[in-house]
Amino acid sequence: MLLISFSNLKSDPRVKRQINYFKDFYEITTVGLADSEIENVTHINVFSPFNKIKFIAPLPKLLLGMFESYYWNLDEIKLTIEKTKGKKFDIIIANDADSLPVALKIKGSAKVIFDAHEYSPEENTDSFRWRVLFKNYKTYLIKHYANKADFMLTVCDGIAKKYHSVFGLNPMIITNAADYFENTNSMHVGEKIKIMHHGLALPQRKIENMIEMMDFVDNRFELDLMLVFRKEEYKKELEQLIGTKKNVRLIPPVSTDEIIPFISQYDMGIYLLEPNNFNNKHALPNKFFEFIQGRLAIAIGPSPEMAKIVTDFNLGMISNDFDAKNLADTINSFSSDKIIFFKKKSDLAAQELNAQKNYRKLHLEISSWE
Repeated sequence: MLLISFSNLKSDPRVKRQINYFKDFYEITTVGLADSEIENVTHINVFSPFNKIKFIAPLPKLLLGMFESYYWNLDEIKLTIEKTKGKKFDIIIANDADSLPVALKIKGSAKVIFDAHEYSPEENTDSFRWRVLFKNYKTYLIKHYANKADFMLTVCDGIAKKYHSVFGLNPMIITNAADYFENTNSMHVGEKIKIMHHGLALPQRKIENMIEMMDFVDNRFELDLMLVFRKEEYKKELEQLIGTKKNVRLIPPVSTDEIIPFISQYDMGIYLLEPNNFNNKHALPNKFFEFIQGRLAIAIGPSPEMAKIVTDFNLGMISNDFDAKNLADTINSFSSDKIIFFKKKSDLAAQELNAQKNYRKLHLEISSWE
């Protein structure tokens, strides 16, 4: 099995889950920008150092609709073709639209599974630059290549329906459910109720809304933000917002493998994500399932995919809108007993909503081809 993802495989949770599940059944080779460092997995590195001129020079091709020329001249694509030459695979999983055309080119007799993750034609539509340069390009990749894959995956119902309505595609849903974690922490809640939000800090995710929320919560609540930053300016902006607040801390991130054990020390997980693009509206992210494996009570805004699971499994509470004060009012309604109740519900949900159950479903599909 070949897994292609033009990402850092050491910190790409969805791809790591694919590797960890399938390594017990297949001889795994990965293609990516950094090794996952998972034992008994062969890695092909296609990283090339960033060069501003090399990045900017081909961009006019995107504006002119020269999408094939742009794609096949990317360093990672040329390196993938070169470094997989002469190798034979039975199954290829192409992660994200960028890896699909090259997966189809090198497949030989292999079956290709396209894991679209989210809805790539509207990935960053809140960004004008992205809309101008990449929207038509990503749409082209899906339109011309997705139906050539043998099978397709995506992360949630809303995105699957969008792929079907726009492109006539029928992906299987494999959520971002985390690996099952055997919880050993007690369900006790102390005098101070500890809230966690973690993940990548992107400006469009508006982490500042959750910081603002803490101005309106009771003094029994404390929020830790465990964030990974791509832009130092955004980190400084959030640090200024936190300022002298006594109930908010910015704490250093732990490795992806340590997230669930670490957050299991907390009482509640929160996520207030404004629906400022299609994927944010339909977000069902890694952190949500990590909250569940960490056995946390959950408080969220009315994001439909997350809200459905919170409601179905009775995991916590959902505010009426995406206003910071409204989420604070929702959190203030959590008694200690109610938090313990929701944590116990998360414990039950963790048995059902985990990567092992997810990938067993995909494995059964693959086995039916053999």
